[in-house]
Amino acid sequence: MTALKAYERLECTGLWRSGPAMQRREVVVSCGQATLILTDMQNRPLAHWSLAAVDVQTHKEDAATLRPAPGSEESLEISDKTMLDALLKVQKAIDRSRPHPGRVRFILALSSVVLLSFATLIWGPQAMTRYASNVLPEAKRIQLGQVLAQRIGQLAGPYCTSPEGIRSAALLVERLAPNTALELRVLPGQRAAPIVLPGGKVIVFDNMVGQSDDPAVTAAYVASAIATLNQVDPLGMFLEDAGPLVSISLITSNELSSRQVDQLAKIALSDQRRPASAAQPPAPTALPALPDGAWLGLQAICNPG
Repeated sequence: MTALKAYERLECTGLWRSGPAMQRREVVVSCGQATLILTDMQNRPLAHWSLAAVDVQTHKEDAATLRPAPGSEESLEISDKTMLDALLKVQKAIDRSRPHPGRVRFILALSSVVLLSFATLIWGPQAMTRYASNVLPEAKRIQLGQVLAQRIGQLAGPYCTSPEGIRSAALLVERLAPNTALELRVLPGQRAAPIVLPGGKVIVFDNMVGQSDDPAVTAAYVASAIATLNQVDPLGMFLEDAGPLVSISLITSNELSSRQVDQLAKIALSDQRRPASAAQPPAPTALPALPDGAWLGLQAICNPG
């Protein structure tokens, strides 16, 4: 981001909590081109947050609590004025780039709904769902992915959160999709395919990490999810199943009600579709494996013992 050019290679320490029940731990916080990168004191990756979606709650001039998105259960406390100034500068730049609500926007949105209603009658509901997904700002898409991930965790979780497993998941993401804001979470239970969400969220299940002796098998599941994200729009797929009212809400306000979020979360949990080219995961031998210690940590993420 251009707003962060003056702060290249900026780093500070902070206290990170992966969930409300987890202990705070000291981490190193650094700014990438589009992400906030959290690593432990041994320089092992823990999390990548999109700068466009980071929620900053200041407490005083040089202290703040950060979250990867508003309402997220994950948090980071920092007490570094330079880092905080940099993040606030990015937030202001993002706010300036966003369209502000007003009468003109309302008229345009209303006109769009009328036109899309005709388009729906003529071309079918796909026209409205495609438009709703395409016009959603990237920051809102990332935020919606966070909200959906949180709701899915409430419906099918809670998420597996052993500290060693979280570190191993972050390391696997770093090896398969370096320098991205991709986030990998693990849920207990079994499923045939990973869940992909807007904003680069991938959810795998315990059977994908705990029932094989080869880390390349788990890597293949994650790689297939990355392929899915690169080939299809998960939000568009969910909107097709949700009906036109959800699409209209996104078009007119960029927001969804809690009932609509719940509807999309249940669709994501029940949806097993993958594009044909991603139906067969890459050959395990072609994928980078995890070190033995990290692999054992990932295997036990849901059962740390």
